[in-house]
Amino acid sequence: MVAPATTLCTPLGRRVKVLEYGAGRPVVFLHSGVGSAGEWKQVFSLWPQGYRLIAIEAYREGTGPGVAGRRSLDDYADQVYAVAQHVGVAVWLVGFSWGGATALRVATAAPEVVDSLSVIEPEAYALLRNQDADAYAQICGLRDRWRTQARAGRWREAFEEFIDFYNGPGSFARWPAPRREAFLAVQQSRGDLWDVLFDDSRLTLDGLARVAAPVHVVEGSQTSAVDHAICELVRRHVPYAQHTLIDGSGHMMPLTHPESLTRALLAGIDR
Repeated sequence: MVAPATTLCTPLGRRVKVLEYGAGRPVVFLHSGVGSAGEWKQVFSLWPQGYRLIAIEAYREGTGPGVAGRRSLDDYADQVYAVAQHVGVAVWLVGFSWGGATALRVATAAPEVVDSLSVIEPEAYALLRNQDADAYAQICGLRDRWRTQARAGRWREAFEEFIDFYNGPGSFARWPAPRREAFLAVQQSRGDLWDVLFDDSRLTLDGLARVAAPVHVVEGSQTSAVDHAICELVRRHVPYAQHTLIDGSGHMMPLTHPESLTRALLAGIDR
């Protein structure tokens, strides 16, 4: 199924590409930090009629919004605001990984645009700083090693550990060589994205406590201690939370467990 592309102007005067099809209740999908709107292809193919599905392509023409090295979650939230203006009503917002952190920021900064919120292992690392020292140290270690390798131009080494952290040991090495090379070329153009997710001025527990929309937290049973800790914090601090565990899944469930994820998202909104 191929969704037509539309380019929207954002409130900050930028442009964002979205993939959109269907009619009915608007559902906005946010992809991961190293991914693209294509992460939702399988989920879209399984989704029932009666919904207007909109996947944001955060990296239009290979680059993200704002200025590389000085981006914040508000640069990505700006893209969601553009979609809310486009559809003219509050949306059901579904955010995966990096997109989950963006979704949490939107729900705290502009609650009027969010009717319902589903976050799939949101990478809101800032929440861990004063809440889980072990998980915070683990993700900081991954970030710092990534930066050391990237600054030395060792992009393969940087992303091999990164991909294996979220997909399991040996995952990157099993990718076909052309896929690895294409992936590394794209990621180098995006700059250092870590700081955005460690920004505790935009990702706070006090902010979560003010989220007015119902929140559905989805995590995999085989996920990392870091992602489990973040999901637990979100569940504990938002006022209206439900939780679904996808059996046998790690972090990349839109790609590895699309059927289970789609069922969980639809069941959550029905509840």
